[in-house]
Amino acid sequence: MKMGSIICLLIFVATALLLVVQLWFSPLDAEVFTKTLITLVVAFVVALAITLVKREYLDEKQMKDSGYID
Repeated sequence: MKMGSIICLLIFVATALLLVVQLWFSPLDAEVFTKTLITLVVAFVVALAITLVKREYLDEKQMKDSGYID
């Protein structure tokens, strides 16, 4: 969970920095900027989904091992 949170935070910060830099300086063409932004958003969603699924799996496994659920 900790690693996934760090990855999501880094992707979020990178996206925010890209948006601010593009807003003020426009170093990228519109097409490249859009593709990069979409890629970062998809990477964020995938990292978040993996993190949540892993946490849910580990929590359920721990509850089974403790005898709380069948």
